[in-house]
Amino acid sequence: MSRLSVHCRPISRKAMKVGSLALAVVALCAPAVSHGIASAFATDFCVELTASEFNRRAERRGDENACAGRHSSNIKAKARDRARDNATNAIARQCLRSITPGIGQRACTRVNLVANTSANSSWTASPPAAKPSADKVRYIGHGTGSAAGMNLCVLAHDIRLRTHNVVDGHCPHDRGLLPHRTFATARAWARCAVVCRTP
Repeated sequence: MSRLSVHCRPISRKAMKVGSLALAVVALCAPAVSHGIASAFATDFCVELTASEFNRRAERRGDENACAGRHSSNIKAKARDRARDNATNAIARQCLRSITPGIGQRACTRVNLVANTSANSSWTASPPAAKPSADKVRYIGHGTGSAAGMNLCVLAHDIRLRTHNVVDGHCPHDRGLLPHRTFATARAWARCAVVCRTP
């Protein structure tokens, strides 16, 4: 009966130290890598508060006018944008003072998210997506007083837009018609929202 011989080379103390060091580095890096992966996939939203969570909203108008023709091509967009901004400005202060952490967390929980209290300066230029959808989203910063620590937004929604024309001698003639000016009036409403993130 043949015997199987196994020859093991002794491992030097230096090799053992190098191996132990490599394992230690892997162990230290693993949590950081996993945290980085989780952060990369985290998504933020501006979650609008319902009337039961915070029964406040602001409605405002926005106006624009221009001589009819090519001069009036974007007055509707300008009127809508002004109405959204006016409604947002009207309620922003209430949001900053009144949305407590309890209100914010309930809103996030309602949509299976958690409140995000971390600062993020990029939201000023590129706010999180609205939930539900809105015509304009503005990040307004951290709350104050009882609302301290909460990241807050305002979501604005269009209501209607109306236009009408009036004769205006200061406007140029357009294809033989009497010179006239076009007026656009828009209305929008806005509500407070909190920044929530995926768990």
